[in-house]
Amino acid sequence: MDKKHRAALVIAAVCALCLLFVLFHVLKREDAAQQGYVFDKNSNIKLKDIETYFQVVDFREKNPRDYFQNSAVNRYTLQFLMFLDSNFKEFDNEKDLFGQVEKYLHENLPAETADRLFELYKKFVKYQRTLGERSREWGMPKTTEDAIALLHKLQEHRREIFGKDVADLLFGPSVKAEEYPLRRGAIVADKNLYGAEKEKMLRQLNEDMWGEEADQVEAYAEPYVRYKEKLAMYEKDMAEMDEAGKKAKIRAIREEIFTPEQIQGLEEVDHLIEREQSREKAYRAKEAEIINDPRLEPTEKEEKIKKLQDQMYGEEADALRRRLAIERGANALWKK
Repeated sequence: MDKKHRAALVIAAVCALCLLFVLFHVLKREDAAQQGYVFDKNSNIKLKDIETYFQVVDFREKNPRDYFQNSAVNRYTLQFLMFLDSNFKEFDNEKDLFGQVEKYLHENLPAETADRLFELYKKFVKYQRTLGERSREWGMPKTTEDAIALLHKLQEHRREIFGKDVADLLFGPSVKAEEYPLRRGAIVADKNLYGAEKEKMLRQLNEDMWGEEADQVEAYAEPYVRYKEKLAMYEKDMAEMDEAGKKAKIRAIREEIFTPEQIQGLEEVDHLIEREQSREKAYRAKEAEIINDPRLEPTEKEEKIKKLQDQMYGEEADALRRRLAIERGANALWKK
């Protein structure tokens, strides 16, 4: 092989390595875009922005000028665009629609702000009309990973239409309000992890997505919601405990979240549930004895069961009979 051929092979090998290097990093970036956060703590989306997103403003009663004094693009802009879309929905023709919206904006806002909002509204209409087709292409998410990937695609679509900065300001709070519970729920529901592992992962999630507001986010939910979530987090641990250990763990979780008075109330509910379960178990056993008694005719069985229900449930017997009828109906449907 002469020098020219060897040089050509070396050059080809180097080019191939360069191509592989480029492809690796492109694919890595694409994978990171799908698996990484849509909006993390560096996005500057705070809890107050989420609260503003969920705050309903009736622009029919409120003066739009009060919400757009400093900028046409702020945390209220998306809600205002949705208001315009709803308020002028009777206009099917795009020319008439835009004409009426532009007129309304200039009647209620300074000219510069009206012009800026009108341009945004036209983009919003385009976004609404292209979203259906894109959604069909993307399909319905089946897993948490699918749902997060869909949030990525959705926000990229918005950025294509509005530009990155505007799209992130308009839609960022809504995306983060969806992304965080998706990620948190996936950790809590993982049946392969112990509670301590989940606690550690949740702390990291809060730090990654909320930064200095992590503690506020953790304490944001109502106590009973936090309690039910904590029970789910320690499901694997408690499945491996005996009854005494399980009760001790539940007690420890309650003491972490509730006041002594609230704990007492929960324990009273526990006792009521235990008594009800005990009564239900006893009733089912006696009912089975009657049903399986070969000496009794069907009508006799019905009479004995009704008498048993009256004896064991008293004034609640009719409610029991309705519940049992619903159960039988549901079982019959499943057997078809």
